[in-house]
Amino acid sequence: MGTKSLCLFIASVLIAYYIYTPMPENFEDRWKLMLITAVFRTVEHLAGFAERLGLMHYMEALMLITVAEYVPPTSDENVTVTDTEFSNVPVRLYLPRKQSSGLKRGMVYFHGGGWCVGGAGMKSYDLLSRQTSNQLNAVVVSVNYRLAPKYHFPVQFEDAYSVTKFFLQGSVLSQYGVDPNRICVAGDSAGGNLAAAVAQQVYVKLCSKQVHLQNVLCV
Repeated sequence: MGTKSLCLFIASVLIAYYIYTPMPENFEDRWKLMLITAVFRTVEHLAGFAERLGLMHYMEALMLITVAEYVPPTSDENVTVTDTEFSNVPVRLYLPRKQSSGLKRGMVYFHGGGWCVGGAGMKSYDLLSRQTSNQLNAVVVSVNYRLAPKYHFPVQFEDAYSVTKFFLQGSVLSQYGVDPNRICVAGDSAGGNLAAAVAQQVYVKLCSKQVHLQNVLCV
């Protein structure tokens, strides 16, 4: 009995050490964040182990997360959800159903995943886009840009920028009832990088057009 208790104690200490991640005391839900971090760490370790055994490539193993988290495009009483393409790039489109007197907001969203994993159809991203569309009365375009290592940089940026340009067309905005003055690009992690890069590129293009047409300085 003493040996079993000792083994249980050692196992508990090792598990606690594996889960614990130092975080500032003022973080909300610190243990929830630690558990999420531990899950990702475990998946990374399993993916590395599978690659060393020759079972599959490291990134292929990580992509199983995307597959496991996938949910089909399902509409509800608040939002109409469809999978379609903008400029030949797959996107998941969220259209709010609530009636409004004015034009809707618009958002182009880029998921995270180190440019290598993830997708608009993952449960977490689907929930985020669905809530954003419903609560902000916004048309949300969640982009499934092509992923590395199969597709190398700058393909991910090109897909993100291509979708954004397509969505910003006057005819497209009119089709979905979107206010051209209330549009944003957003993303998390790698998607945040893409959002920043797209915003800069759109800004540069707009400035170049203004300088060419009006001979003014864009600052």
